[in-house]
Amino acid sequence: MRRLFVNADDFGLTDGVTRGIAEAMERGLVDGTTAMVCAAGAPERIRRFGAGLRGRVGLHLQLTGGRPCLPPGEVPSLVTAEGLFPRKKLDVADVAPDEVRREWRAQLARLRETGLEPSHLDSHHHIHKRVEVFPVFLELARELGLPARALSDGMRRAMDGAGVPHADLCLTRFYGETVDAEAFVSLVDAAFAALGGQGTVEVMAHPGQADAALAAISGYDQGRERELLVLTDPGLAARLAERGIVRCGPGAVAATAVSAAVAARTELRLIS
Repeated sequence: MRRLFVNADDFGLTDGVTRGIAEAMERGLVDGTTAMVCAAGAPERIRRFGAGLRGRVGLHLQLTGGRPCLPPGEVPSLVTAEGLFPRKKLDVADVAPDEVRREWRAQLARLRETGLEPSHLDSHHHIHKRVEVFPVFLELARELGLPARALSDGMRRAMDGAGVPHADLCLTRFYGETVDAEAFVSLVDAAFAALGGQGTVEVMAHPGQADAALAAISGYDQGRERELLVLTDPGLAARLAERGIVRCGPGAVAATAVSAAVAARTELRLIS
């Protein structure tokens, strides 16, 4: 089967971004989103827009952008002199894994305070790719029993070994000022071709409504508007259906991975 999971990152970032993601989930192709709890005002937005999205809101773990949940003095390796996370991934210095562990557990607690239990995990700016951070990410995903974003063969192998569900391939290139339906279809077609025609593909997306708050903190504002238009285009959904592509959410990603693991174990027993 060809399954497609479109996830919208940055839920909670600004009113416009959060409202746009909710719209993309209500009438578009987006079947999951991940919430960032460290942005100013994020918990209130998550409560306001997330109540109707229960079971499809994951946690967008942060070490960049915003203010940590823990007091800065408790996580000195994670913050700037102003007590904030660095704005850019390149500015993240050597971080202490135990500080990452405690801060991410605090972010989990803050999400739960909004009344939501996370359905899946990923991270802002893909910070969980860092070698000293990934083991903490893997530990949390395994403990919670949640599907998580894998961005390389090495990450997929590590997640398989830990029993952490993930999509077979994650596309991160649906992004930029020139996104359109043709680019989306082309990327998805290439992904399934790389998988031999079958499997589960995750697409990272950033739909949203541009607002002044977003323009003040990010250069990617009008691009989010374009993503929203593409992902709510009924014609795009029809084109995917014609290709035999079935939409799925984070729960299906987890169930599919578990089923595949059971099938693999069964096959090994039969062979042996």
